[in-house]
Amino acid sequence: MAEPHPSILEPVCLSGNAEENGPTENNTTENEAFKPSLSDNSPLETQGVTCAHYVARKKRRCKLQSLKHSTYCAEHVIHHVTDKTRHVTDKTSHVNQPENEHVPCPLDPAHFIQRSKLAKHLKVCNANKFVYTDQLYYKENVNVPEKSADSLSRQPLSALPLQDLIDTCTVLARYGADSKVCGVKRGGEISEEDLAFYRPLSRTQGEQLGSTAHKHAVQQVALVKAFQAFHKQHTGEDSMSGNCFVELGAGKGNLSQWFDFSEKGSFYVLVDRQMCRRKADVYFKKEETNYVRLKMDIKDVDIWGISQVSGCRNVCVTCKHLCGGATDLALVAASRIVHHKPTSVLIALCCHHLCSWDTFTGKSYFLKHFQSTQFYTLCSMAAWATCFKMETIETANQEYLDKQIELFLNNPCQFVENDHLVLNKTLQWHLGRCAKTVLNDSRAVYMRDMGFHVEFVTYVEVGISPENTAFLCYKDRTC
Repeated sequence: MAEPHPSILEPVCLSGNAEENGPTENNTTENEAFKPSLSDNSPLETQGVTCAHYVARKKRRCKLQSLKHSTYCAEHVIHHVTDKTRHVTDKTSHVNQPENEHVPCPLDPAHFIQRSKLAKHLKVCNANKFVYTDQLYYKENVNVPEKSADSLSRQPLSALPLQDLIDTCTVLARYGADSKVCGVKRGGEISEEDLAFYRPLSRTQGEQLGSTAHKHAVQQVALVKAFQAFHKQHTGEDSMSGNCFVELGAGKGNLSQWFDFSEKGSFYVLVDRQMCRRKADVYFKKEETNYVRLKMDIKDVDIWGISQVSGCRNVCVTCKHLCGGATDLALVAASRIVHHKPTSVLIALCCHHLCSWDTFTGKSYFLKHFQSTQFYTLCSMAAWATCFKMETIETANQEYLDKQIELFLNNPCQFVENDHLVLNKTLQWHLGRCAKTVLNDSRAVYMRDMGFHVEFVTYVEVGISPENTAFLCYKDRTC
């Protein structure tokens, strides 16, 4: 792809030292220097495609797209309304009309919004701290497990003693990458007919498998099919209609959107700490789907406190790629709601390196195999399973991998160079998978001890997503 012309993206340095073209005390003068020249004979929309504002903190120009009739984006145009530009904008746009004037957001003056859109913006602004404390579904830290007496802190692997690192890798290699708690099933094949059924949601029109949009479509279809099969297996119900789907860490709410598209008649609860653009809420409103979005932390959500939940047959807790410790909060939430309703759980596991010992639910099983001081070491090693390009890993050559594991277990010192543990990519990748398996098994034992049926499913190939394991649970109502 050809490089864009420098006059479009970045200012041309006029001297040998780039710092000389950096911000000065007179910020207006500085931005004037990088601003394209204006003339009555040159329409503003041809002056460039990116904002001309110089960001002093980043020592570069703003990379946002400029407004159609201005050289600045919506965030910075308010700072550059001068007598020189006012007559141009008055003639060519409505920027300066009172209702379209950009004003600081009352909740967060760091960003600006058009005056005519201010009322709507205040409802969705991320700075809006809605008070849930008087709601029945708010209970502070209700989903946080009991804290242990151990006080642990994260350390980079490079700061650990060499022998401690070798000992941890040795135990991991012996544990293996296969679950010791329950079987790992393979998800069903995703056919073109499956993708065609969901085509209105995937926003894809037959592109190749490598595209990002298509990969997300395949994951969504695989998760929906896996959960439907698991639910039918344990409940005997062909339909999931009439259930309550609680999507924790919902983001845009796309997973719930795909479930609703598959089968109508359920109630959806979308929980996330922040608002997202292009939310699935537009779809739910258009389809007149019964749903509610809660902008709050998972740790404070009491699902049974949501009034509509009591009228549903089952509660289905779903999460797609819920990072680290948030997965443990979701498991606690599911274990609490089962006292009121039959509960199913679908979690696409993700980001084990972000787990926290304080919120980790699988402490009892973990401590049977490792010491608590090794927890954050395993979390860091879990990242090895996803930090390499898969084409550089000899995953298909099991004989080669078995030989590398045997060499390490027999003589780990041969992998030490200059007092550092040096592992090849294939062995690192395998140990990362082992670390993930230990953390997953620990969580599975926690749910099994709570009376849940547990199962792992590899729902897509690793080429679609390296985080391709789904955790499924089911338990009938506790009497």
